[in-house]
Amino acid sequence: MRNRLNSTLLPAIAIALGVAGASLPATAFAQAAVRATVNDQAITSYDVSQRIKLMKLFHQPSGDKAVLDDMIDETLLDQVAKRRGMSVPDSAVEERFNGIAKQVKLPPAQFAKALSSQGVQADTLRKFLRAQMMSGMVIKARARSIKVSEADVQAQIEKQGINTENATIKEFKLQQIVFVVPKGSSPGFVGQRQREAEAFRKRFAGCDGSLAQAKAMKGVVVLNMGRRDSAQVQGPVGDELKTTPVGGTLKPQVTERGVEIIAICEAKEVRSSAGVRAEIEEKLTAEQGKNLGKDFIAELRKDAKINYK
Repeated sequence: MRNRLNSTLLPAIAIALGVAGASLPATAFAQAAVRATVNDQAITSYDVSQRIKLMKLFHQPSGDKAVLDDMIDETLLDQVAKRRGMSVPDSAVEERFNGIAKQVKLPPAQFAKALSSQGVQADTLRKFLRAQMMSGMVIKARARSIKVSEADVQAQIEKQGINTENATIKEFKLQQIVFVVPKGSSPGFVGQRQREAEAFRKRFAGCDGSLAQAKAMKGVVVLNMGRRDSAQVQGPVGDELKTTPVGGTLKPQVTERGVEIIAICEAKEVRSSAGVRAEIEEKLTAEQGKNLGKDFIAELRKDAKINYK
């Protein structure tokens, strides 16, 4: 789990892709040997060599053993995800792939050809992106099992001398606009819906008029999310919510339902200690979960049948 694609390293791949290279032989996969099995699921020499080449393109070189161990960890987490019925939509993977292509200033098809010219298949990057997202989902689900007691939160409030009687929290009235994408739709259709959602967002003129327009659009559903406070909406969406003005919208997100936009119709301060308590709980949970991923993988490895070849 050491390898992560950092957006600050994306210019490196643009430079690397500008250098002509030999394409991957068509027989490479057929000749691949099994390097390891994880609960009888194979990881081949082809898989490992492709990952090494990919990491080099992003200036994140890794040794053979380190890459193999990372792929074993990813396989273990993927197996957990499948047992729990968790999955990453193809559309989400394609969105991430296209996002990288956009950042290196290449159309997706040309980006795939540029990768191939360096001996890296486009599906190698897609598999890596899927593994990243899947691992994140599993670890996040595991993190939710961490329980911070009310006594711990109260003790921290007293320790910091926080006066909760006058504490306030921001409450929002939200609407969700969904540009529906049926299951099994092509990546091209997902891209089309993203463009439509982005165009709608640019001309969004507040909830009163624009929501009525959205309801009249084909393949668009408007859902009332009701009132949510900042303690109920956390993570990247919560951060964006705090900085977006009333009458504005958050960036479109690709989900299993389609491309979704959240509109902020109202916002007001209400007296509540929920925000203070949520912030302290999040901090205590983060402290307890610092080594959660590492410890969870160690636990999975202990119970798994792993054979190196």
